Amino acid sequence: MTQLSLMQTSAEDRSLLHLNYGLMSAFPLLLPLLLGLVLNLSLTKGCSGPLGRSHLRWQRHSMLGLALLLPLSYNLPHDASALALMSLTLMWFVMRIVKGWVSLIDGIAP
Repeated sequence: MTQLSLMQTSAEDRSLLHLNYGLMSAFPLLLPLLLGLVLNLSLTKGCSGPLGRSHLRWQRHSMLGLALLLPLSYNLPHDASALALMSLTLMWFVMRIVKGWVSLIDGIAP
């Protein structure tokens, strides 16, 4: 039985990037999103291709933006403004997942 090591994957192997986008798409659940962030941070050092680096940066900025904007929306004093900011944040995050994943399939940087 062979084991997959993060260091054994080549720079052209995009399967871990696809896995990370899949984990990001399960954003209503906290655990897959945190696992995706840990995977992203562990892949940052080993990725040498410009396409992989740009997608890792895109994913990392998306997850950190979600982590910063959602607690901010919970702390707003008015329910309407909190709901509006939360809705805009979630739409922004979904748009970034779709745009990043489609551009990864096309082989271009997001």
